[in-house]
Amino acid sequence: MTSVTLEHTGILGDTRAEIARDKAHVAPADAPLVTGATGDALDAARDVAGDVVTVGEATERDVRVSYDGPVSSGEAGVTIAAGGGTLDARIPLFGEHQAANAGIAATLVRQVCEIDDATLARGLRKAHWPGRFEVMGDDPLVVLDGAHNPGACDALADTLADFDYDDLHLVFGAMHDKDHVGMAAALPTPARVWTCRPDSRRAEDQDALAAAFRAAGAGEVTAKASVEGALARALDAADADDCVLVAGSLFTVAEARRRWTRVNVPKRADDLAESRAHLDRAHVTPPGAWRMRAKGVHRVVRTRVQKRRAQYLKEELLSLGGECALSGLNEQARGMLDVVMMGTLAQFKRLCAKLDDQPYGLAVYADELRETLDIGSAGARDAGVGEGSDDADAPDYPWTGEGTAVMGILNVTPDSFHDGGEYAAVDDAVARAEEMAANGVDVIDVGGESTRPGADVVPAEAEIERIVPVIDRIADLDCLVSVDTMKAEVGRAALEAGADVLNDVTGLEDPEMRFVAAEYGAPLIVMHSLNAPVEPDADVDYDDVVEDVVDELRERVLLAEKAGLPREKIVVDPGLGFAKSVGENFEILKRTDEFHALGCPVLIGHSHKSMFGAVDRYPDRGGYATVAGTAIAAERGADIVRVHDVAENVAAVRAVEATRRGTDLDTNPMMDGRGGAGDE
Repeated sequence: MTSVTLEHTGILGDTRAEIARDKAHVAPADAPLVTGATGDALDAARDVAGDVVTVGEATERDVRVSYDGPVSSGEAGVTIAAGGGTLDARIPLFGEHQAANAGIAATLVRQVCEIDDATLARGLRKAHWPGRFEVMGDDPLVVLDGAHNPGACDALADTLADFDYDDLHLVFGAMHDKDHVGMAAALPTPARVWTCRPDSRRAEDQDALAAAFRAAGAGEVTAKASVEGALARALDAADADDCVLVAGSLFTVAEARRRWTRVNVPKRADDLAESRAHLDRAHVTPPGAWRMRAKGVHRVVRTRVQKRRAQYLKEELLSLGGECALSGLNEQARGMLDVVMMGTLAQFKRLCAKLDDQPYGLAVYADELRETLDIGSAGARDAGVGEGSDDADAPDYPWTGEGTAVMGILNVTPDSFHDGGEYAAVDDAVARAEEMAANGVDVIDVGGESTRPGADVVPAEAEIERIVPVIDRIADLDCLVSVDTMKAEVGRAALEAGADVLNDVTGLEDPEMRFVAAEYGAPLIVMHSLNAPVEPDADVDYDDVVEDVVDELRERVLLAEKAGLPREKIVVDPGLGFAKSVGENFEILKRTDEFHALGCPVLIGHSHKSMFGAVDRYPDRGGYATVAGTAIAAERGADIVRVHDVAENVAAVRAVEATRRGTDLDTNPMMDGRGGAGDE
């Protein structure tokens, strides 16, 4: 039981003691209640639970915690002392109350299992809680916090005081049954306030909230209809040294957070069947899907927006001659709806222009749509997150531009599924790397630990001993060097040895990995996986495998951004063969381009995998199915393909590139080593 505050008093009781007495019934019969409660609340908890372990900053507490403040824009330091031992840890949550929560969690874990300090610290460092003093960026400082009562706003003010900023720009939306005056008084005095109304029946009117802040002595106060519209105004008004704070309700924070998490997925519809499938996945009614399937064979975009926005999108796109289908699950008065928009590029351009003048944050959505379809300058959707970059300053990597880069796999392991043991000796590995470079590889991915089913875990020291001598000798080849590892310690050693890229098949399971990449400015490949090594019996019930993987990867991408990596340095890998069925692997390959909805380069790793058993080509000796997969991935928009056999797959990628160029090759032949003008 954490600290006790006066919240939901109509249900729980009018005093802290009443609430604590009610909550203390969670205490187990065979172990003490662990709590951060104090005063009357603690006495009431003891009356109910009997044996109690207290956690907090005071010296008389059984478990003592101290909050060491921010150690970066994304983490805070905490110290937990108990039983003569001390644990120093980092958590991605800020505030003294979160330090106490960390102490409670650590105490509970030690009640139920034996755990070493390193594992406990790692677990605490992975305890992400969206919307709880979530720092989205530092230029300006952007904070989302779901504080929705005066006590929580007091804690928020204390936590915010640890950060340096000039002016405070507050975006505030709250429920009608909350103490608005008390919250306004508890928060730091803002220079500017944008009150707004989240999409909830319980939400208070933005004008009433504005009156509360004027009475509290806030600076300039403006009422806006939508959360996203208010947030956009605040970000535009803030200077680099200011702070933009979104608070007042978890509903408000959830809507604001969509600025960074919503994806608009471009769909490919080459025929009627593909068009019908897109409509069915959005739960469009069967008659509607039948009627509109033929109209979706141009540009198709699927998104998820508030119902009031969905109606605007439908009306405006229909008025322009396009089509828009809404989910059949639309009986609720409020909430989010799946929307499928279909039209020509010109129709989408005109739609974006019309949305610029519409309410409910549709101007912000227009910028997102422009970015998705590459039809004009987009707004700064990622304002405040990561470093960002102008196109002129964007890094030049082999996967930037129109073509597809080839990453060659170099396993220096004894047990990898395809080439285990072939290149375990340093000289053999170097010779293989030189052969890859001569065959036109763009990146060499060096791996020192297998992820095949049943593979043994390799200690970090042993993995470093395998890869560093190889990386040291191949770092000067005319290609980039990547390290395939699950451990930040190994990644750091590889970068020090001359590697350029980190490839993490666990999708940031090691919480230090994203910070290592940001520290070195190295591109980071984030893969979707549930288990590494692979568990062949894993059975995951995906609704739509592509969209589910996109949803899960977007939070991983956001974590990397919040560590300081710009999105162009984050590569996403949907993880073929990792917790997907054969059919799901081919579905991902077929819909490769949809992963660009994340705004990141896309890597496809399909080489010699068991999915090709579906076409009687496993383990694909000769690599024929792999080469075919490479051609499909390149044609479907993959920025990188990861393969064992370089020469054959470089040829496949170049053939796709030549097909795109068509007759342009007659006047501008590929004279950059990618094929000459004539035959030999």
